[in-house]
Amino acid sequence: MKKRRLDGRALEEVERTLHSSFCVAANSISQLYTQAQNQNKIAFNAGQRHALEKFLDYIQYHHGGRPSVLDVSNYLKVELENLSQTELAMMQAQAVPSLSQQNTVSANPFARTSS
Repeated sequence: MKKRRLDGRALEEVERTLHSSFCVAANSISQLYTQAQNQNKIAFNAGQRHALEKFLDYIQYHHGGRPSVLDVSNYLKVELENLSQTELAMMQAQAVPSLSQQNTVSANPFARTSS
C-alpha cells in the first residue's frame, strides 16, 4: 500500500514538473511572437520613413522644390516598378533551393522515397 502511495506522489510530482515546463515554454513562445510583431512594426515604420525621406529629397533637390504633378507621378511609378522587380527577384531566389540544401535533402537517410 505504501508503494502505491509513493508511486502516486511521484507521478503527481512528474505531472507538476511537466506542466510547469510546458507553461514556461508556452510563455516563451508567446513572448517571442510578441517581440517578432513589434520588430515587424518597427521595420515597417522604418520603411515608411525611408520612403518619405527619399520622396522629400526628390521634391527638394529636383525641379527646384516645385515638381509638377506629372514629375511626381513619373517618379513614383519608377520607384514602384523598381520595388516590384526587387521583390520578384527576392521571391525567385527563395523559391530556388541552393545546391547545398539539395545535397542535404538527398543525403537524408530518413527521407521517404517513392518505390
